[in-house]
Amino acid sequence: MNGLFSETLAYYDTVEQQGHLTLHLHIIIWIKYSLSPQQIRDRLLAGDSEFQKQLIQYLESAHKGEYFTGSQADVFNMRHETEMMSGFIDYTKVLPEVPAPHCKHGCGDCLSGETSEGWWAYFRKVVGILICKCNIHMCCMDNKWKQCKARFPCQIFNETSVDTTTGHLNMLKRERWLNTFTPILTYLFRCNTDVTSLRSGMAIKAVLIYVTDYITKPGLKTHAIFDCIQSVFQRSKDQPDNPAKTRKERARKTMAQMVNVLGAKTELGSPMVCSYLLGLPDHYMN
Repeated sequence: MNGLFSETLAYYDTVEQQGHLTLHLHIIIWIKYSLSPQQIRDRLLAGDSEFQKQLIQYLESAHKGEYFTGSQADVFNMRHETEMMSGFIDYTKVLPEVPAPHCKHGCGDCLSGETSEGWWAYFRKVVGILICKCNIHMCCMDNKWKQCKARFPCQIFNETSVDTTTGHLNMLKRERWLNTFTPILTYLFRCNTDVTSLRSGMAIKAVLIYVTDYITKPGLKTHAIFDCIQSVFQRSKDQPDNPAKTRKERARKTMAQMVNVLGAKTELGSPMVCSYLLGLPDHYMN
């Protein structure tokens, strides 16, 4: 990661199996020479304007919470028009195109400069379509509280600002249904990637617990088992079975549904099994 977020001091990654059994990676990166959250807060509250300016510039260059080319509606229209073009190939199914050669003279008038500008326009377009396709949160309010488990929609900010009372940074973010992302990573990986900076001690502790928990995670916890069972009963209540069936048949069906739900929660999917058979680790670190 040297060069993208600055010089890396350390990293820790862990592999997780998602609900659809595909694998994804959680990564924590420690930046060399970075200040602690408390040190950053103290300098912001002290009114160090130059430090505040440079910090905001760095964070806004590290991740975004909006599109390059307009609103989400604009990008939806652009995506639709692009996908309707003859010969279009889904960007998630092709490798990224390399950048054009850089203009060595810095004149901006030669063919190299024009090609470079064209490539950056293409880059912004591809990133917008990929974000629109892969990163928009589809709300999951299928619970008794009717609240999104991922806390969407997010609060939006039209510019980055500092709370002079607490030292908290409210980062520029103009889209409610997106997490922050790094455009270069989106362009290279061509899938859902979320990137955020941990700007408080609480956030750091929460993420460390969340990520490292996958290495030592045991089987399903008791509350998770009961939640699975409750979901089966709720489904039976919402969609009653054929009343002509005997009580024994209905009970057998309910038990089978419970076993299937619990099995899906505890079994390893084929991608994770293949990963272990190939000798690939379930975590990475330096």
